[in-house]
Amino acid sequence: MSQRFLPILVFISGLSVMAVEMTGLRLLAPFFGTSLIVTTVLIGSMMGFLSLGYWLGGRWGDKHPQFSSLCKVTTAASVFILLIPFIGQPILQAAAATLRPLLQGQALSEPTTAFAVLIGGVLGTIGLFALPVTLMGTVSPWAIRLAVNEVESSGKAAGRLYALSTAGSIIGSFAPAIVLIPVLGTRNTFIAVGSLLLATSMTGLLTGAKAALPPAGMALLMLMPASSIRPMDGLIWEGESLYHFIQVVEEPYGKCPNALHLYLNEGVGVHSVKCPSDTIETRGVWTYMASMPFFFEKREDFREVLIIGLAGGTIGRQMLEAFPEVNIDGVEIDGTVVEIGEKYFDNSDERINPIVMDGRIYLQATEKKYDLIMMDAYRQPYIPFHLVTTEFFELVDDHLTEDGLVAINVASVRGVSRSLAAMIYRTLKETFPTVILVDATQSNDIILAARREKDLYEAADRLEAVKGATALGMVKKRLRKKIVGEVEGWEDAVVLTDDRAPVEMAWDLMALEYAR
Repeated sequence: MSQRFLPILVFISGLSVMAVEMTGLRLLAPFFGTSLIVTTVLIGSMMGFLSLGYWLGGRWGDKHPQFSSLCKVTTAASVFILLIPFIGQPILQAAAATLRPLLQGQALSEPTTAFAVLIGGVLGTIGLFALPVTLMGTVSPWAIRLAVNEVESSGKAAGRLYALSTAGSIIGSFAPAIVLIPVLGTRNTFIAVGSLLLATSMTGLLTGAKAALPPAGMALLMLMPASSIRPMDGLIWEGESLYHFIQVVEEPYGKCPNALHLYLNEGVGVHSVKCPSDTIETRGVWTYMASMPFFFEKREDFREVLIIGLAGGTIGRQMLEAFPEVNIDGVEIDGTVVEIGEKYFDNSDERINPIVMDGRIYLQATEKKYDLIMMDAYRQPYIPFHLVTTEFFELVDDHLTEDGLVAINVASVRGVSRSLAAMIYRTLKETFPTVILVDATQSNDIILAARREKDLYEAADRLEAVKGATALGMVKKRLRKKIVGEVEGWEDAVVLTDDRAPVEMAWDLMALEYAR
């Protein structure tokens, strides 16, 4: 029996390792995001756990050369997989509570305690993965020990079992992303994978119906009502898409007591906001972005707008209040975000044309030219690197009209260097003659680039002359003060290219500088 079920256990174990790793990224996303750093820490840790497991598997296999002993280990691994979502969320919630104010540039009342909780949460979560992944790492060397009866066939046995384990890992890589997470969600994907490994392990420990009872009981956990992944006061909607963990929350914003907020992943940044009351307007980086058309000398020269990173359409709505005649193409990579924007925010406006696609791919696929191209495409607080390189800005330049403009929303941390803004500013200078920094909000800069020379303050003069209580009216007296001009130290900054674009490192260093 052991020889018959051993290959199945190896296959399912390989599947489970990769499924845990892929689903682990989704477990971390609502709290720490999906940045290169987070992904690297998780994958690197997994490799370390597997290495330890390989070493232990060789030793334990020689000491306990029985199939039942191996099944006891994989049974323990399956139990730890089942525990991950239930134990991990409270740990992550406590750790992430310190992250949001830090990245918004707010002072931490007890910084030592906050960072201890943050680091402890990260290490605690990694520890949750350490136990099952290390135990599953023991399977391959242990299985080879059980499968080899004579030295002459050891190579064949090892090759067959490693092939089975790798084939399982391939399925474990695709199944969560394509089927399990979209259909079941993150919590139930862990339960499904843990139950599958438990069912396979039981074949070596129990017989008949007894072997089916434990995994069947664990699978029933999927019927438990799902609690909120990241509880927040005023939570209206919460869900997962192929790209993001998404929340719509009702909470105060400025003078609006019940504004709708769109949060993605770790919830550090507000990606869209809307006040239900037509008499109360919300002001933020969207308003400054929406004021960029005033850099056009003639209103009639401004008709076609492209927003890369549409989210819920806040920029579009505020721009249309002052320029109702323009057409807006809004590119958003996540179709679920577009749907949420249509239901709760501003994407339902017939003058806004949502396009579900990556922004760079869209520009490569279209020949349409725009008067203004805006980028608000965050995986907060990071800008996707491929949207701020020289090659990308050359592509943008090809899709601008003769007097076209580019505006980019850039995350910043007040009180520290603007190294990220300096790199983007320097890179834009490689393509555009005029580049202007607008010091918009506490946590956002706007960098404007133009195909020809622009007067820095004419836009402020035109905005001040606007009549009526539009959203832009709330920044009439502020835009002039916000126009900085150059980014200090931009001449020495790195030019971003597709080959080298350390945008995440730049922001991480700014956050560390602030924390220090």
